[in-house]
Amino acid sequence: MSIPRQNIIILNKCRAFYIIKAMKKIMTLCTITLLIIGLALCASCAPPLSAQESSQESATYERIYASEPQPTGKVKELLDFLDTCVGGQYIYGAQGHKITPDYLASSYAIYENYFSHGRYEYFADIAESCESGGYAFPVSYAWDCSGLWWYAANKLNFYGEPTDMTANGTYHTICTPITKDELRPGDLVFLRDPTGKISHMGIVGSAGYIYEAASGFVGVVKKRTIDNRVYDDIIRGKVIRYPAWNVFGRPKIFE
Repeated sequence: MSIPRQNIIILNKCRAFYIIKAMKKIMTLCTITLLIIGLALCASCAPPLSAQESSQESATYERIYASEPQPTGKVKELLDFLDTCVGGQYIYGAQGHKITPDYLASSYAIYENYFSHGRYEYFADIAESCESGGYAFPVSYAWDCSGLWWYAANKLNFYGEPTDMTANGTYHTICTPITKDELRPGDLVFLRDPTGKISHMGIVGSAGYIYEAASGFVGVVKKRTIDNRVYDDIIRGKVIRYPAWNVFGRPKIFE
């Protein structure tokens, strides 16, 4: 019994339809696979993330800040003082505290989450070695981000009495908002988190440098992070990137 010609034509059309549909799926899968391979190859060819400033970056900064006036007065006092704190540690809530076993225990009891991923052990080693060998400034001392500013401001008697505020309080209480392009030594840089709250801060130095008690993984550093916040993780032995500064303020005492 022969199949009518019309039915054969319909069957062939059906076969062709499903073959084309299958080929399209295969082509889509091939395209996605090639894209993934391409991205992987690009990632492997990209230079590794580095916390060290490249020679090209250094030259760019030197050119940008070549005509920047040298700080004077209170701003110079501030920056000179902050230079002595570079190399210190970061502990949340600290304002130049000596890392003793008692201080570490009391801080851990309040802010346990800030001591994860090896941070507690790192600070415990500092406390233990200092108990036997003596404390050295600044490596045996700790600050948090706003604590670094207020430690310096209090030591230099900028406000007439000891003061302490969070980064959020510091921005909203003692600063005049400015733009990134208006930054000059002595100004403050802030990070506003997705909730809208100011959660971190640093202090602008000369030639584009930022003084910052960055985190428990980084400590107190002086780096050009205005455009690129990349740091050496001193605890886990890797390089980490933090979100860019996005809010800027000038302390009213420097206006």
